[in-house]
Amino acid sequence: MAEKLKAAGDCRARANVIAAYRELTGKSPATLYRMAAKHGWESGRKPRADKGASGVTDAQLRAVSALLQVTARQNKGAILPVTEAVAITGDSGVIAPGTVSPGRVAAILRARSMGAEALREKTPHVQMASRHANHVHVFDGSVCVQYYLKDGGVAVMDERDFNAKKPKNAQKIRNRLLRMMLVDHFSHVMFVKYYEADGESQTVIFDFLASAWTGGLHEKLPFRGLPKFLLMDAGSANIAKSMLNMIRELGIEIPKNMPHNPRRQGSAECAHNIWETHFEARMRLSPQGAVSMLNSHALDYLVRWNSEKIHRRHGMTRTACWMRHVQGHLVDCPPREMLQEAFALPMETRKVRGDYTITCGNNEYRVKHVAGARPGVEVMIKKRPVLWPQLVVVLDGAEYLAEPVGKLEGGFSAGAVVIGEGYKAQPETPAQKARKENARAAFGEDPEKDAVPFAGSLKVFGHHAEKVAAVPLPPRGAPLLAAHDPGAQMLPVMELFKRLRGAGVVVTPEMNRGLRAELGESVSVSRACGILEALADGREWRGAETRLSAAG
Repeated sequence: MAEKLKAAGDCRARANVIAAYRELTGKSPATLYRMAAKHGWESGRKPRADKGASGVTDAQLRAVSALLQVTARQNKGAILPVTEAVAITGDSGVIAPGTVSPGRVAAILRARSMGAEALREKTPHVQMASRHANHVHVFDGSVCVQYYLKDGGVAVMDERDFNAKKPKNAQKIRNRLLRMMLVDHFSHVMFVKYYEADGESQTVIFDFLASAWTGGLHEKLPFRGLPKFLLMDAGSANIAKSMLNMIRELGIEIPKNMPHNPRRQGSAECAHNIWETHFEARMRLSPQGAVSMLNSHALDYLVRWNSEKIHRRHGMTRTACWMRHVQGHLVDCPPREMLQEAFALPMETRKVRGDYTITCGNNEYRVKHVAGARPGVEVMIKKRPVLWPQLVVVLDGAEYLAEPVGKLEGGFSAGAVVIGEGYKAQPETPAQKARKENARAAFGEDPEKDAVPFAGSLKVFGHHAEKVAAVPLPPRGAPLLAAHDPGAQMLPVMELFKRLRGAGVVVTPEMNRGLRAELGESVSVSRACGILEALADGREWRGAETRLSAAG
């Protein structure tokens, strides 16, 4: 068709060619001309000045593409037709109705990789590699969708009874079958264990990881040991604080995970698929009893699968690859009791004793090297299973390793000094140093017996009254000493001082000594009145005396 169009001399001839092919193919003239242009035919017409213009802006196209994306389904992709998206934007005032046809919008979206097909494309990813066996373990759990527990055995779900149209039947199942899967990323050795549970829980995950890492379940399945990294999904049971503490204390790192990223668990997902198609498909042929029987058969099949099946990536059996590449990288898992402690009691408090030791179980640990540790100070301790019997001591956010001191005959501490064979002194604490410095400042380098601190140079008595400001004079009034008790003949000298201060007389130290020397501890009422009047008038007080009647 393209060659005939090139040979046609005028528009009428070209129209005849297109008409013939339109009758032959049933396609429109525009489509036929477009197909011919793709195969080298050119119309020879001058391009329009507005060629390439779409009539819509980038923002308007983005609005249509966004509508396709936000209304899409996770598995099916975009389901909203472009015609509906354009209609919505027209009704909402984003694109004026009649500006551009839905077909033209769809073509532009395809050209710019913004259409439905482009939005369904998978996100690009990178390959992940591990360096050696037990470098990375991938862990995942899955509820079996075909099998459940019934009357103590494993039953198969009948698709006629358990389907999307009968959800209540599935809800009646109380005991679900949970399959836990762990894969060594390098060798792809698989470890599987079944549990009777509705879903993942800390109890299930703890038991599964302990079983996988401890190993020793079968003499022909050598897989065991702790990984350096553990990849797992962000399920609530997985990231619970106790579980993270246990994994951290084992020295295992958990790289950060991007949500909804199944490729990160690719090895485990692949292993789940292998196990479903190769092992669980056999369960229909041989009904299983209790979960313990199922796990026994699963272990038996694991031995064969890991030992015989050649893996396409490394070209060896999984067990052979693991055995070859785990050399120098095998870290044995601590006993289950240690894992339980790390899970349940990640940190405990201890008080430093007078000999700079703390206790943990039957062991003593010396903490002289811990910055800030001294007798009476509380420190935190952690039993890191992979370091036991070493202990991790935490103080002020810093961690220190402490070695067990050990024991002598008779149960004495190995750091103790045998009587008569030596002498040891503990380093001075900050408090001890402060006490020594204080004594040196108060008594000097060579203090004498019963020496006075600071050689008596401190002023501690006889100056306190001088610090009191002068008392202002009250309004002048007639002094009456005996008004309340006309029959009183003698007053304490302190009462005189009190009345003098009340009358505005400032009692100086010299006046105090003179009055006491002259009067003693008491004074008659008449003389006290005379002294008060004389001092209030600024006269000499000696010899002053006033006669008072009982009526006052």
